[in-house]
Amino acid sequence: MHGTLAGEAVGPDGPQAMTLSVFGDGVVLTEDDGTGSGPHPYRWAQVARLWCANDVDGSHAPDGMVVTQWVHVLRMEFTDGTVFASRMTDPPVATPEAVFLSGRMSPSPPSAIAPLVDRIRGPVTALHLARARGSLAAGEEVEFGPITATADGLRHDGKDISWHSITSCRYSVVIADEDESELGALLRMEYRAAEGGTYGFPFHWLRIPALDVPDMDVLIGLVDEHRT
Repeated sequence: MHGTLAGEAVGPDGPQAMTLSVFGDGVVLTEDDGTGSGPHPYRWAQVARLWCANDVDGSHAPDGMVVTQWVHVLRMEFTDGTVFASRMTDPPVATPEAVFLSGRMSPSPPSAIAPLVDRIRGPVTALHLARARGSLAAGEEVEFGPITATADGLRHDGKDISWHSITSCRYSVVIADEDESELGALLRMEYRAAEGGTYGFPFHWLRIPALDVPDMDVLIGLVDEHRT
């Protein structure tokens, strides 16, 4: 076992406090109160959808400091309909306010949570990416929340975006910026405009909250494979 994450699972019996244990070939859910039917093991292939994101909780402290904590959000939907959600934080760090407002923070101690999330993301993304490739090759569509992948590109809000028009597609977290509309954990996409453009530039931009996009790593992988 690589480690555990605390969270809550919603299944046929309603929400329950659960511990998720991460193994090499999957995960195991265990009821925290010990009153359930026992451990619930899931292989990686039994993960239907996966959401991951980071955020920062911050508060002002005396002497012009800002105290922040990295937040790790994980949500997993399994093939039996069970949904597990976890929101855990790393230890707090203190940063001078002027430094924080510039978009930087004091170095945090090594996270014990991020490596566990990555151990889940790696195998699940590999399986789902292979499945998505096969679906597109068969002429099927693949849904990623508000975005749909097709053989020709992506569709969002009724607009078709060809693979070759996409210039960048990435996940990033912005914690401080003059443009507050771009703060937070977002899927950020730029693509060439067929006509018009935005603010006089020959590009359009998409900014979508990361937790609105299931299997975001798979979507980014498809874009990287198809846009060049």
